[in-house]
Amino acid sequence: MAAITIENVGKTYAGGVPAVQGIDLNIRDGEFVVLVGPSGCGKSTLLRMIAGLEEITEGTVRIGDRVVNRLEPAERDIAMVFQNYALYPHMTVRQNLSYGLKNRGTPRDEIVRRVDEAARILEIGAYLDRKPRALSGGQRQRVAMGRAIVREPSAFLFDEPLSNLDAKLRVTMRGEIRTLQRRLGTTSVYVTHDQLEAMTMADRLVVLRQGRIEQVGTPLDVYRNPVSTFVAQFIGSPSMNLMSGTVRAGEVRVADAVYPAPGVPDGAVTVGLRPEDFALVPGGARAGMPARLVNIEELGSQRLGYFRVGGETVVASFPAGQVLSTEMTLYPDLSRLHLFGADERRIDPAPLRAGAV
Repeated sequence: MAAITIENVGKTYAGGVPAVQGIDLNIRDGEFVVLVGPSGCGKSTLLRMIAGLEEITEGTVRIGDRVVNRLEPAERDIAMVFQNYALYPHMTVRQNLSYGLKNRGTPRDEIVRRVDEAARILEIGAYLDRKPRALSGGQRQRVAMGRAIVREPSAFLFDEPLSNLDAKLRVTMRGEIRTLQRRLGTTSVYVTHDQLEAMTMADRLVVLRQGRIEQVGTPLDVYRNPVSTFVAQFIGSPSMNLMSGTVRAGEVRVADAVYPAPGVPDGAVTVGLRPEDFALVPGGARAGMPARLVNIEELGSQRLGYFRVGGETVVASFPAGQVLSTEMTLYPDLSRLHLFGADERRIDPAPLRAGAV
């Protein structure tokens, strides 16, 4: 196991097209870090630079105490799990697991020990003599993970490994991968565009945007305290509601309601509230937002109400069975209200306090 240190790393393709710019990131020994962001944000490029599959244009990557910029992938002591499994179709599961070890000259009895141990951990012992075509998608993904485990690497790298699985199996497999990583304690870097997958698996999230790091933090910290409107809308499902507001003399006006905003400069702002941060009865907020219900989505354990509030659409979540009428008043939780400036950056993670009204 080893820490991974990334210092001012960049990647520029031919023609001067930047893919990754100025990345600084310290991944602790044994940590599970998820790189998340929309397509084209640079997350897979960054992972491939760690793996040695993409040349680093500038900066330094260390795995443990070694600078690996010029090392071949096989020399970096990492194991990578790909989206397409990358199994040899003509080999059995046992042969797929042992192939890399044989090429490295690992003694036969050690190969047998590692393969049997990986099969036991992943519960694929019954499939060792089958070929990949005889396995389901989930079983193939376990074999791909087993091939990484037998190497006993310093770090695991996962490149969207669950993208080819159906929704139900993805839920199962993400739990299995996280449990396995905790059990082995191996430093892991995981790439996904699925923010729910990222939230449920990571020790820390790294949110990328246009080749740069937008925010790093624990899943709950990133969810509760987004540094920008981009993070606020990308992390969370449904995403944070963003409404136009105006600050004047220490108060913010949004949707015909006025709330305290101490210390916030006057001017136009964007007001952010998560769907779960609305109530239908006054709490800390005496002033409510007049709302007109336009749609309801039933999700079993909760129901989502879609409202027109001050000319904008707002989503609010409520317990299943909550009665919703056409004309209503929504009361925000002021301790969870966020303000963003004209530059789309957060002014203060929670400037409004229920006790201040």
